[in-house]
Amino acid sequence: MLRVADLLADGPIARGAVAHGAGDNGTSGSSGSTPVPPDRHEAARLVCPARPAPSPGPWRAAWAHTLTEERTAQSRAGLGWALTGLASGAIPALDLLEIGCEWLRLTRLTCPPTGSGPRSVRLAERPWSELPAAAALLPGRRAERLLLLAGAGHDTAPERGSTVHTALHEALCTAVDDVLPDAYRDEDAPLVLALRATGWPPLQRVAEDVHGRLGALLCLRLPAHWPTGPEDLAAELPLPVPVWLAAAHVDGASGTVGLVRRTLFPAGSRAGDGTAAGQVVQVPVSAPAPGAGVGESVAAVVRAGIDEPATAWRPLRMDRLTLPPGSRTTLRYSLHAGHRVGLLGETDHTPETTAWAVLAGSTARLLPRPCPVDLLIAVEIAGPQADGGTVVAERLQEAATVVTAVQDAIGDEAALRVGLIGYRDHDPLHRPGRQDPVVHRIGMCTAADAARVLTSWRPYPLRHDFATGLEHLPGEVYAWRHLWRAGSHRVLLTVGSRPPYPHVRPPRVVQRGAPVRLCPDRLDWRTDLQAIRHGEDIACLAVVDEPAWMDDLHGEPHLARWADHAWHAFGAEGRYPAGHDPERIASAVVAPALCPPEGGAPIRLVVADGPAGDWRHAPAG
Repeated sequence: MLRVADLLADGPIARGAVAHGAGDNGTSGSSGSTPVPPDRHEAARLVCPARPAPSPGPWRAAWAHTLTEERTAQSRAGLGWALTGLASGAIPALDLLEIGCEWLRLTRLTCPPTGSGPRSVRLAERPWSELPAAAALLPGRRAERLLLLAGAGHDTAPERGSTVHTALHEALCTAVDDVLPDAYRDEDAPLVLALRATGWPPLQRVAEDVHGRLGALLCLRLPAHWPTGPEDLAAELPLPVPVWLAAAHVDGASGTVGLVRRTLFPAGSRAGDGTAAGQVVQVPVSAPAPGAGVGESVAAVVRAGIDEPATAWRPLRMDRLTLPPGSRTTLRYSLHAGHRVGLLGETDHTPETTAWAVLAGSTARLLPRPCPVDLLIAVEIAGPQADGGTVVAERLQEAATVVTAVQDAIGDEAALRVGLIGYRDHDPLHRPGRQDPVVHRIGMCTAADAARVLTSWRPYPLRHDFATGLEHLPGEVYAWRHLWRAGSHRVLLTVGSRPPYPHVRPPRVVQRGAPVRLCPDRLDWRTDLQAIRHGEDIACLAVVDEPAWMDDLHGEPHLARWADHAWHAFGAEGRYPAGHDPERIASAVVAPALCPPEGGAPIRLVVADGPAGDWRHAPAG
């Protein structure tokens, strides 16, 4: 009754949760404590409604005896050896005959030499109640049928005979004769017997008879759980060849691109042993540099022998990843039954349908070389003084970080030149032409020098809540036109907080007391900015540390819309919030200056990262 009630409730015994003394979700107390038995009243109602519930003492004693029997009687001995022979080719195929509490299943297991993983072909699967020899004897009600198969009323002395034992034996023989009468005597496909009914005496004796009569290679004793297929057994099939992650390798000196691979799971790894079960392999990779890729990268997991060329690698799974150009990430893989590999983590990925041969063959052999980049960075250096100028210091540090990221994205130091402008507020009482809010001008220099200069600037006091001298910037940029290199990609990156002073019709302030002042010089920054964008072919990007009132569309709608419009113009090709990923900003700066080499193709694979010794170059061929 205990076994039947546990099976009907999919309890710990049926699932094999107590085979080695492990705890279970259905246990009492902490993890690892002894599982509690099924409720005796509920068990009696389900299994033997005509009989009273067992007394507590015998019920607990029977449960303790059952747990002990489960821990000692189950066995998977020899399964690893048989599957290793199957994986190596020493055994061409295995016929797996599973005897369960309610079903009989025959499956043929093979492991193709291509290394594509184990394959199973179901030859037969029938319930005991449909087998002619047993149908006349077994009760129609499921619980009564299970109770009979669990040994209720069954004489444990085999020499005295048993009607149930005989009927089940005849049913099994009938199934064998009807499905595959000669397969079990075929040396090329030896029989492995799996008893999925350990502790059920009639079925155990059926398994013993079949084992001796048909000469089974093995007889496994497993819990009473009946899975949808034999994958739990095939999970122990070792990998016949290693599983790798394929990636592109970029030589920094020459710019050449090749194929490399890194071991995820070596040959012989199993999903069901300590070398791979629950193990997560982490591999650092990066996306192709700006201009070298296509915006998405492919992570390809392949099977291959040590000396096989890339054209012979066989894909296991290929995932298209959404990664910013030049960014880094860590891919996490795990090995599952059937030689399936899972990709874990939060990286967005979708299946890649391009054939592996196309991906490998279309990888660029030479990285793109950038055209010159002239980057002009304008930083608002006015801010509140109460905090010691921390806001401005952070703004300058962010600008310096972006400069470094742009240099890293380009690689070639000579290809990047950086100019710097620092601007502040107008003084309230200054007349037209009497004060220039641009207080720093640093001509084109290297990225290292620019980053050093930016961190040396000091903050200026905040003179106005709603505007600053940004309207002078377009005219300043126009004055620098003689510094642009011929054929260069030109970028104006503004790092600030407040919008420029308007030259006419200032926006109305609703709740805050101070009005918006006009620019003393009445500069029309919209017209000037449009002129340099189109006349000088300048791309405009902006990193904006928005004041609190810019989000106050209800309290200050006129101010918020006016400021948003201004920053939309200064960030026409890209507007980013303060603290944004500098690599993304660098990508926006550099990408238009990069293009694939003549006759080449973008890199579509992820790029190898981490120690170079972890990656192996693809053999020639």
